[in-house]
Amino acid sequence: MLLLTGLPLVVGQVSEICPHQVHGVYDYENPLDASWLSAYDVKSYELELRVSNENTLIDGYALILVEATRSLDTLVFELQDGLEVSAVNLDDKQLHFEHVSDAIYINLERSFEEGELIQVAVYYGGDAGQDRGFFAGVSSRTDYQYGFDVTYTLSEPMNAFDWFPVKQVLEDKIDSVTFRITCGPGLLAGSNGILVDVTEDKGSHTYTWKTSYPMAYYLLSFAVADYRDFSFYAPLSDENDSVLVQNFIYNSDEVLADLQEEIRMTAPLISSFSQLLTDYPFSGEKYGHCMAPMGGGMEHQTMTTIQDFNFFLVAHELAHQWFGDHITCGNWQDIWINEGFASYMEFIAAQELLGQEKADEWMNNAMSIALRETTGSVFVPEEDVEDTYRLFDMGLTYKKGAILLHMIRFILDDDHLFFTVLQSYLEQFGSGLALGSDFQAILEAESGLDFSSFFQQWYYGEGFPRFKIYWQQLGDTLRVRSEQSTSAPEVTPLFQVPFELEVILAGGERKRIRLMQNKEQEEYLLPMQGRVEDLRFDPDNYLLETSSVIQEAPVDKAYRYGPNPVSGDMFLQYPNAGPFETIKITNMAAQEMLTLKYLENPAIMDLSSLADGSYILEFSNNYGTFCEQIVKVTSE
Repeated sequence: MLLLTGLPLVVGQVSEICPHQVHGVYDYENPLDASWLSAYDVKSYELELRVSNENTLIDGYALILVEATRSLDTLVFELQDGLEVSAVNLDDKQLHFEHVSDAIYINLERSFEEGELIQVAVYYGGDAGQDRGFFAGVSSRTDYQYGFDVTYTLSEPMNAFDWFPVKQVLEDKIDSVTFRITCGPGLLAGSNGILVDVTEDKGSHTYTWKTSYPMAYYLLSFAVADYRDFSFYAPLSDENDSVLVQNFIYNSDEVLADLQEEIRMTAPLISSFSQLLTDYPFSGEKYGHCMAPMGGGMEHQTMTTIQDFNFFLVAHELAHQWFGDHITCGNWQDIWINEGFASYMEFIAAQELLGQEKADEWMNNAMSIALRETTGSVFVPEEDVEDTYRLFDMGLTYKKGAILLHMIRFILDDDHLFFTVLQSYLEQFGSGLALGSDFQAILEAESGLDFSSFFQQWYYGEGFPRFKIYWQQLGDTLRVRSEQSTSAPEVTPLFQVPFELEVILAGGERKRIRLMQNKEQEEYLLPMQGRVEDLRFDPDNYLLETSSVIQEAPVDKAYRYGPNPVSGDMFLQYPNAGPFETIKITNMAAQEMLTLKYLENPAIMDLSSLADGSYILEFSNNYGTFCEQIVKVTSE
């Protein structure tokens, strides 16, 4: 349980503390020569910055502790050229440095050997703002709805260098950070970890945040605005254990009234995810939100920056605390490890808290978006890895990425096993990095199944399958023929995948049949008692696919009818045609005994009132007029 006690309250705070409620094979090509950045391991930061909520000007220093991983006499950090470095110190002694091409090259004056610790202080300042759109390292904007000015960071994937000296390498998580943020009167500044101190000096406030969990470089953050603190606790998997949910929302009664109910949904989301996965991974500190007019959210570790509190947005960013923050993709090509998993947790959140109907709506929308991507893989090709918009492609990375997990869940056909896989994955790779291949290994170890074809086709491959399902009932046998083509045949000519059929029988009975497609055409002969009225493909929408289901007519006729002889109801169907315009029953003297108009196709007619004997069944539709001789008999 996290206990936040003894800290000063801030102006405008709303505090509700209630116990028991409570993002491979290939490496990203860094612009710097890899030898510079591989020479040390980042241990900790002590960061102190003065910031404003009205501009992107920053001023301060970064005290950075690193450990040499080999002999080095030059220490290199990335920092954009738009910021001016005034000094670099080591043990209070100024060092010679060069700041060029968005990097600082620091002459250490002697060689440090493997294992030695080096702590340098970099003093810098200037305008950190860059015209990078949504992915700018630092932005300062006015919220269009409520009118509050906010300055906030968003460093993913490679823009942390916009505002602090950094090693932008995923493999090197920062062990701990102490971050002192100074801002003007009436403002609050949020960041990662725990708020351990608030001091005031000449009207300005300094907020000291401290985090001791390993953290990827792009997850360090700040946001500053006229905020108020609206806090409560969320229970974890054990309702006797809880975590603080600390929300920095705009300092307005209107905002609180508008958003309070949505914000409170964070608590049941944390509880649900903790029960299904593992406990919230940063429970020793907090989870929280800083509002900012960013048009979405960013999963900064323990303190998400967020536009609003839409249920699915909150669920997605919260899920990143497990998938993206606790486990971080080991390579930007495997961004699925972050975004695909967090996206699927939106669906699971809806299942758990909103009901299956809302979850199905989410999945239907995800499918429609993913189906627009007829080519392209979830795994990001090496040549596209520096294209930010390809990394965060909505159809491939987010929606198709989520659907891959949905299909894995379908293949396992065991929810307990599915969540056991996720739990084992989190336990083995938590606080570190993982690739898509790492998840595959966990999946195979837990399930005992071979998923190599699945990953080759669905993760590294492109497109999706297109099914045509033909069916015909032959007495007590249902014949099904499945023909598959794909949207990207040059790359992925076949998806070997199980699928499910729902057989709808006369009288309303429904049966589920699971089949496996291993080649482009498969035929299945299935025992079937009762008359089949219809067939549905993938009834629960588990597969990313397009499909059509076609009932095949008997070999000698385009329609079917029966039984013949008939005693009561007669069934008439013309597959793949429109409704019947007319249906007539005439006796052998050409007298009309029954005339029906505009019947649905198939049609059911009650002939029990006819006398025993022979009759002519005549019917017409958009294909023409057809006749058959039928016999009426008395039911025994």
